[in-house]
Amino acid sequence: MPKWKWHLLINSMLIIAWINFLLEYGFLSNYLLLIFLVFFSSFLSVFPDVDSSKSNIRDIFAVIFASVAIFFIISNLSVGILLLLFCFIFLYNFFKFFPTKHRGITHKFWFSLLVSLVLVFMLWVIFSFSSTEFALYFLFVFSGYFSHIFLDKIF
Repeated sequence: MPKWKWHLLINSMLIIAWINFLLEYGFLSNYLLLIFLVFFSSFLSVFPDVDSSKSNIRDIFAVIFASVAIFFIISNLSVGILLLLFCFIFLYNFFKFFPTKHRGITHKFWFSLLVSLVLVFMLWVIFSFSSTEFALYFLFVFSGYFSHIFLDKIF
């Protein structure tokens, strides 16, 4: 199984090829959108290992998950700081130590399609691009996720 650095390296090569293609054929003129595409593709190239208890991405995702939950609690409820701190610690530890099977659902082809589709749909809502661009941006993001699955299969 390749380390996370290999996943990012291979994905970086894919990103360079995609950016070259999109810029050459005039499909990308919004640089903020480009930043989102690069971020999503890079994040998804290491995301499948979130199901491994030894993975660094699991720690990062646990912090993000707990932070978003706390933000939701703050924006909808009036609670004290100690309760928020307790909730953050509980949610972080729950996600961090939740038992999962490595190379389970996050390493499935259909899951990579679904996650990539949801993320590109979110970008479409924000930036409202054409259906052709939607398909190309989906392939851009999906290639990041799928590169992880592919590398895990061959190594």
